Amino acid sequence: MSQSHNGKVEQSCDYMQTGTKQSRLQTLVLKGGNLHLPTSSSELPQSLIKANQALATGRVREATRLLNAKVEQAIREIIEQDPSRTDIMLVLGMVFKQTRQINKAKEWFEKILKQEPHALVYNELGYIYQFMGHLSDAIQYQTKAVEAEPNNAELLANLARMLIVTGKTQEGIELFRKAVEADPANAAVHSNLLFYLHYQPKLDPYQLFEEHKRWGRIHAPASLAKVSHKNVPDPDRRLRIGYISPDFGSHAVMYFFESLLDGHNKKAVETYGYANVRAISETTERIAQKFDHYRNIFGVGDKDVVALIEEEQIDILVDLAGHSTDNRILVMAYKPAPIQVTYLGYFDTTAVQSIDYMLTDSIADPPGSQKFYTEELALLPDGFLCYRPADYAPPVTSLPADRNGHTTFGVLCNNRKINPNIMELWAEILKAKKESRLLLMFRTGNDPDMRNYYLSEFERLGIPNQRVAICGGTHHAEYLKYYSEVDIVLDTFPFNGATTTCEALWMGVPIISLVGELHVSRVGLSILTRIGLEFFAASTSKEYVAKATALANNHQALESLRASMRERMTSSILRDAKKFAGGVESVYRKMWHRWCRNSRLKRSASAKTKPL
Repeated sequence: MSQSHNGKVEQSCDYMQTGTKQSRLQTLVLKGGNLHLPTSSSELPQSLIKANQALATGRVREATRLLNAKVEQAIREIIEQDPSRTDIMLVLGMVFKQTRQINKAKEWFEKILKQEPHALVYNELGYIYQFMGHLSDAIQYQTKAVEAEPNNAELLANLARMLIVTGKTQEGIELFRKAVEADPANAAVHSNLLFYLHYQPKLDPYQLFEEHKRWGRIHAPASLAKVSHKNVPDPDRRLRIGYISPDFGSHAVMYFFESLLDGHNKKAVETYGYANVRAISETTERIAQKFDHYRNIFGVGDKDVVALIEEEQIDILVDLAGHSTDNRILVMAYKPAPIQVTYLGYFDTTAVQSIDYMLTDSIADPPGSQKFYTEELALLPDGFLCYRPADYAPPVTSLPADRNGHTTFGVLCNNRKINPNIMELWAEILKAKKESRLLLMFRTGNDPDMRNYYLSEFERLGIPNQRVAICGGTHHAEYLKYYSEVDIVLDTFPFNGATTTCEALWMGVPIISLVGELHVSRVGLSILTRIGLEFFAASTSKEYVAKATALANNHQALESLRASMRERMTSSILRDAKKFAGGVESVYRKMWHRWCRNSRLKRSASAKTKPL
């Protein structure tokens, strides 16, 4: 998935210096987000080495404990004796960054730059400033990194992400294309391009499909896939279901996947979790306990993960990430399980030929959608989402319009989904509903340049600044409280909300959604249909504006919806984990029955061709 409420900032996964200048920093390689230390690192404090090793397997809390004041003091003493040891400074700065000690990381990266300019350090400072919400500074450093190494695909991709965050979507996508050209073998950067293509104001399904198939041909050819498996073809036995994901933690995906995990019938399925989790948290540990078996595969090579899955004889392996950050779909390319499925974490085909199915529903992917997928669409009977709200979600408040004397429309989402086309429709709505306000809330909303960009865009569209409020990101519990100030949520298009849509509804706020042709543009309709509010999904831009305006003018309807929405959600399939999981298990069983039949037919055909 993309950037979520947990403040996760995406970075590319591999960096190797390509310059020719001799430097101590050349001995260090950043791979999978972690520094691989040279063999000559014995002079480093053991606690620092162990902290770096802990980070390589996602054990952030352990690394934080190891990185104490004594370690930092020991490093300072080494630097005092030899100020040229920029390699040691980089190790310490990286460990501070990954343990979220951002100010200390910034200090050490800046110390390095006083001695030598270096692309990796510019890149890391760009990350630091992005995390701090200072996007102009972040772009400056990312630009310097690219200038230092103009053909480094990872650095090009990092700058591309930053440009898209600031509204320069097309410029960012062109830079992503340049990154793919610079390193055609880099599957992660190529996946990034596929992911970010969905933020364009207009989506061409044929172009998207071709782009995905190109990825599949280059990085996951069918020749990699195993063609036979040792799984016992008993159609009715307990199934071993493996779920592989980078997001077993505080990530938006978990608001849906945890419901499935909770609802599984342990007699019918045995669950295995394969976690490619960069930072193990308390949420990670809680989710881990819900699996029958749980494996940490972060930092483990693809072929080793494949061997593990084969050894455990997983019957159905389910990818929960697609082309999102830290995915492991290259593992799927080897087909370690006889049946492979993609679900939930991505909104399009993976184009991995060895992935057999995609779990979806007939609303998100109506008849005619199959031609845009390499996977067979497996339609879930009651929708493809089941929502588990946060335990700390506050109660629903009274209607804000009663307190404020005006209607407040809200857009509380990843701002990469906001584009000029949808802003034009929001401006039309604000013009149609006199005295109404718009609340925009996204992670970088406190950045002055970002605020000025959106305020100037709305001013250009005829909406004065005093009618638009912009707020920055915060902790998820605080974020949910913002819904107490919103009367109606306006969905984004063509990239609909999913988690944010369910959160708005749980907080009592109705949402107006615009429906398109692709899955990514039909999630709003799928969710609204599950709670009987499909009327709030519009099929045209004109209808979108009209429905938002009509609802804003119907004060009684707004009050009634707000008062009843949480109960409406609670009593729907969106909250029925057992029923939802039962539907998923039924689809799994059909997949398994098909495989068993095919397996028997293959054995029978093989027996007939054997010589007497």
